[in-house]
Amino acid sequence: MSASEPARIRPGAEPEGPVLYAEDGWSWAWILAAPLFCTAAGLFEWLTDAPVHWLMLTICAIASALCHGVMIAATRVHGRVRLTPTAYYQGTEELDLAHVQQVLPPAGGGPDEASWQTARTLGELREVPRRRGAVGLRLDTGAEVRAWCRRPAALRAALVDAIGAADASPGPA
Repeated sequence: MSASEPARIRPGAEPEGPVLYAEDGWSWAWILAAPLFCTAAGLFEWLTDAPVHWLMLTICAIASALCHGVMIAATRVHGRVRLTPTAYYQGTEELDLAHVQQVLPPAGGGPDEASWQTARTLGELREVPRRRGAVGLRLDTGAEVRAWCRRPAALRAALVDAIGAADASPGPA
């Protein structure tokens, strides 16, 4: 990689410097859910003197664990949020905070919808996932985008602090 090329962060790799806000996707512990339930079902069958279906329970446990593994890996890439003093990472997309002009106020909840609520969503997903909240950002180009996470109020506060700190820092002379 030449010195003129920007550094690219591989999905899942931690950015350099302090992290001001972070969220990950699902925990890898969820991969154990199906095998535990299948084991409990087998024990229940054994304790009640019913025929134990070990082969089918094992196949179901393995298949469910594999399906969960795919979903967990996807959420850990696409649902990942990192905010550093210089950049915001949503999934595999990186937004330089120098390009963020303003953190937009939250939607009022009235009939008038804030313009940023229909703006492009950062990251690879087309819409904000369920049980997630959005934070509107206005870029230096005038475009509005939506950052999203589980705790939008905390992300909004961290973004306001990071953008204020970036504005207060002296520019290149």
